Amino acid sequence: MALEHTEPVLLVRKRAELAGEWERSCHLAALPEDGTRSTLLTLCGERIDVGAVELLPEPEGMPCVACLLSVPPRG
Repeated sequence: MALEHTEPVLLVRKRAELAGEWERSCHLAALPEDGTRSTLLTLCGERIDVGAVELLPEPEGMPCVACLLSVPPRG
């Protein structure tokens, strides 16, 4: 998923009651334009149901390396 520097992103991970700890990495997901999507598409390409997502105010836990590598360099 291509991302522009100006696009806002969300920090998300799967909720604890719905996923094992090994599945709960911190992902980056583009903010849905219309706010009505039922799934979020992370930068690594994983689709996560909005009802299964925990929004994070700051990075927490293990980051998703594929999401981090998808962020374009500044400059």
